[in-house]
Amino acid sequence: MKYFFTLTFIYIAFKFGSAQNQNSYSQLINKGWQLCLNKDYKASADVYEKAFKLKNDIPLSHRYNAACIHALAGHKDRAFHHLFFIGHTLKWSDYNHLINDSDLRLLHQDKRWEELTKLILKNKNEEEVHFDKDLVRILDQIYFDDQSTRNSIKSTEKQFGRDSKEMDALWKDILKRDSINLIKVSHILDAQGWPPKDKIGKRGTSTLFLVIQHADQEAQEKYLPLMTKAMNNGHLPKRQYAMFYDRLMLRRGKRQVYGTQLAISKDSEKPYVLPLDEPKTVDKRRIEMGLNTMQENLNRWNLIWDAEEYIKRLPKIEAKEKALNAKKHN
Repeated sequence: MKYFFTLTFIYIAFKFGSAQNQNSYSQLINKGWQLCLNKDYKASADVYEKAFKLKNDIPLSHRYNAACIHALAGHKDRAFHHLFFIGHTLKWSDYNHLINDSDLRLLHQDKRWEELTKLILKNKNEEEVHFDKDLVRILDQIYFDDQSTRNSIKSTEKQFGRDSKEMDALWKDILKRDSINLIKVSHILDAQGWPPKDKIGKRGTSTLFLVIQHADQEAQEKYLPLMTKAMNNGHLPKRQYAMFYDRLMLRRGKRQVYGTQLAISKDSEKPYVLPLDEPKTVDKRRIEMGLNTMQENLNRWNLIWDAEEYIKRLPKIEAKEKALNAKKHN
């Protein structure tokens, strides 16, 4: 069900409302999602609607999730309301996701379903009118190869443990696919540069980003100028560029700039923010890159962002990362 848009949707924070409203909105969305995970769909739907009253620029992903939750709760009218909104106003075009989402099954027999599917298909066709179909087909396969194995990480770790032979086998498969995907993407980028988004679409752009994001430092250094140019020309979302740049900075032994990179230690299931430069002003930089605030990002793990406390812990975090990196290279 859940439509994350973590790679393609640009979250605009603080455009409307106060910081207090923004924090309350984020907390309610987090609470609503937890209720959904607990299958209390009616309560979850109520919390989502309460959150939507606090914010004007509701992210597409939140509206879609709310539609699914309403459908699961039996609220067909509210589900269609949100789906038609993202279709008409936000020009949502992910037709395949819509028709294959089992959480919306209740809506299929409603006469509005045909109207909705026609709208989303129309958006899809309009968006793809100038696409390079052959290139998109190649990128779609690369995307599947990149994501299909990674989608098994959580379930495999939960079932067998982080240090199990099953996890080792899964990571070997992931790394093998990453190597093959990098060869394919390198051929594309070296031959034609970064393709414009009106040629490959959001999914195609995300695919290129993912492969470089998962590549080694040598490849990231090679394509840094190309990705910077693509970001400046509007062909790579700033949000994705921020994630790429942070990872590269950490690999260089420097601090990240936007706070997008977290890690989970072996002795704890909760993540921590990897070394970050100028923590007190990170939210300003994040918002400029289309990211939400640090606190909003950490809400999903029920963590509190305290810049002053982080600054105190930073030397220990850096020492820990330095030791881990040294161990990897030995």
